[in-house]
Amino acid sequence: MKDLMNHRAVRLLVSVVLTFLFMGILVVCTSDKDPNRILVMLGGTMPEGLIQGFTYFLFFFGMCEVTWISGRITHENDAFSAHLLPEKENWVLSADDVSQLKLNMQSMERSQKFYMTDLIKKACTKYRLSKSSSEVLDLVDAQVRIYQEEMESEQSFISYVAWAIPSVGFIGTVIGIAASLGYAGAVSTPEGITKVTDMLSVAFDTTLVALALSIILMFGIHNLRKRQDSLFAHINAYLIENLINRFYK
Repeated sequence: MKDLMNHRAVRLLVSVVLTFLFMGILVVCTSDKDPNRILVMLGGTMPEGLIQGFTYFLFFFGMCEVTWISGRITHENDAFSAHLLPEKENWVLSADDVSQLKLNMQSMERSQKFYMTDLIKKACTKYRLSKSSSEVLDLVDAQVRIYQEEMESEQSFISYVAWAIPSVGFIGTVIGIAASLGYAGAVSTPEGITKVTDMLSVAFDTTLVALALSIILMFGIHNLRKRQDSLFAHINAYLIENLINRFYK
């Protein structure tokens, strides 16, 4: 848990740095006189661009979380290329083979630890105690669900950020509309009309930027969940085919 919090603190710091760099580039590139409309929409003018800046921070943090968990899934998939279990046809595992498998997993975990190595250890221990393939299968199914729930719980911040980004954009819209109403009494002058239209533009720009960032982040989350489901389904199938079905009856 402590390592998890330390890693998250690093991702928060990276998100802050990326936000300041991106906003700094936007502000520098946005001219004070007749600024580019796209740069203004992205938040290149201050203090109007603060809302966009906050949505960028949330977006960068969400993407850092997605990237980190995606890296964990890639690491777990590396276990399949290690060929931890016998994969030859008609290979049968005796009681001695099961004991040796557990020892092999314990030895491997001194350098690298995977969900797979932990699951194989638990399955071998269960089989040595019960000599029942069905009980081992129940254990594997239950343990895979636990791993999946643990990984999903680590994604709680991603779900919150995906919800928060459009919400912050809507807050910017409300603030912009409220600010434009403050100039409603001056619409009889060209300067007043310009102020009202500028504030309305800011209001809708924040929502537009937030929704665009939310779409990108949600695509990353969808792809992450798809890879996660594929990982655990593959783990389950791999153990059934190469471990549970090979126990000597």
